[in-house]
Amino acid sequence: MQTGMNQKQLRRIESVTANYFFWQGLRWVPLGVALLLAILIRAAQPVITVLLMAVALALSGAAGRYYQRTFGNVRAIPGRHVRRDRWKWFFVYPLMAASLIIDGRMPSAFFVTGPVWGAAIVAYWNSTGRGRLHYLVIAAIVAASGFAPALGMIEPGKPMLNAFFVLLGVVYVIGGVLDHYELVRILGPLPEDHDAGTV
Repeated sequence: MQTGMNQKQLRRIESVTANYFFWQGLRWVPLGVALLLAILIRAAQPVITVLLMAVALALSGAAGRYYQRTFGNVRAIPGRHVRRDRWKWFFVYPLMAASLIIDGRMPSAFFVTGPVWGAAIVAYWNSTGRGRLHYLVIAAIVAASGFAPALGMIEPGKPMLNAFFVLLGVVYVIGGVLDHYELVRILGPLPEDHDAGTV
């Protein structure tokens, strides 16, 4: 560790390592590409979508191994994220799912999923160490998609849902790449002669 490192830098590193998995941006890129392909090639056959996701998960796992080799491992503090996990599983995720159901079954000029998922992105950013200000821009764009049907940009219902998932795929790719660069900027790679261990 550098002797000249100040308290602000130490707090930032602690925040990143406490949420290490979520900052590993290259994990998200294959998932975004798979989502884009599934929508853009209109993968009506479920087997195609399953294959795309299987490949994406394999590539995501490979990215995780790259981060392990490059930065080492981080040992989680037991119970640190219990509150976050409770909120996301019992409130945030159900709300996100409900918004999709509403827009799928009761389409209207206002796309409810946009602002709901935009708020969820802000919650994700806040609960995973902040930093990465690109998520605030992404959240604003996603939230603004709620007005697309009212502005005549796209029809409500399935066309809007398909467009939203394309947007989501792009978000995964761009957000993942920017996450990666932010992680590298803050932590920096381990020296080549250093054995990546567990922190």
